[in-house]
Amino acid sequence: MFTEIATNPKYEKLLISTGNILNVLDNAIPLRKSHEELLDSLKLCSECASGRVDDQIEFRESDGQVLRANAELKQKITENARNEISIGVKLFMNKNSKECIKEAANALMSILNVDYVDNVVLAYHPNQYHTKISPGTPDVTAAALQHQSELKWSQSANDSDLNDLKELWFCLEDFALQKQINQLGIADLDTEALQLLCQSARVQPVIAQINLAACCIVPPTLKEFCTQRDIQLLTHSDPEVLLTDENFILPNYTVDWSLRYQVHVRCRGVLTAKGYLLGARKCLASDKVKE
Repeated sequence: MFTEIATNPKYEKLLISTGNILNVLDNAIPLRKSHEELLDSLKLCSECASGRVDDQIEFRESDGQVLRANAELKQKITENARNEISIGVKLFMNKNSKECIKEAANALMSILNVDYVDNVVLAYHPNQYHTKISPGTPDVTAAALQHQSELKWSQSANDSDLNDLKELWFCLEDFALQKQINQLGIADLDTEALQLLCQSARVQPVIAQINLAACCIVPPTLKEFCTQRDIQLLTHSDPEVLLTDENFILPNYTVDWSLRYQVHVRCRGVLTAKGYLLGARKCLASDKVKE
């Protein structure tokens, strides 16, 4: 069925939901990296579609959605009252697009069937290296970041890139102001870029993530700024690009965005649901090969 999607004109745009992946992926791989987990999740969707795995998968041609175990996901989320769970999200943007930000946020609320999520962390790298990622790559994060000794987001970006980031942030702020996102966070900004974002933000970030593969020691200036602004400074091990076009399950599609959500029971801190959403579109003839 997945191969048929590529030739179906109703799937010009594609939205894939992996459903809750807890207890369905191979737990014998405890140190699976996030990009490997997403690739395995997409493989699971493909196996469900081909009938090799006995699991429910739904194809909605009207809006290009592919949903695995959607009913089970919603049931898992509603096992506890909404105020008893915390839903955290990390959104990876492969391109600068305000429409894609809105698409991702709306899809998240709709598929999880919730009115709000507790936090969303934005990851946007305008000059990221599109390294081909495969499960056998030993350390993609370090390779993609080329062993940088410190955070250099603003040094590799220009004024236009920063403005693009601000526009993406502006879109997320709209959801925060509408009480659909309780807290906003940002990933991988150095001190200068974070300061500039905060200067123009209507909704201040309360989370700042840094990748220790790119920054083995937290820069004192960044730590001081986050302390002054009451921003929680956290570390992560995600690659800049969670999924490249080359590693997507379907050829001739380009990945616009992907996100990971995690649902925890507040009082116990138990992870009760986890999954990925991904938005992609068919490549136009002019998009196909650009060296």
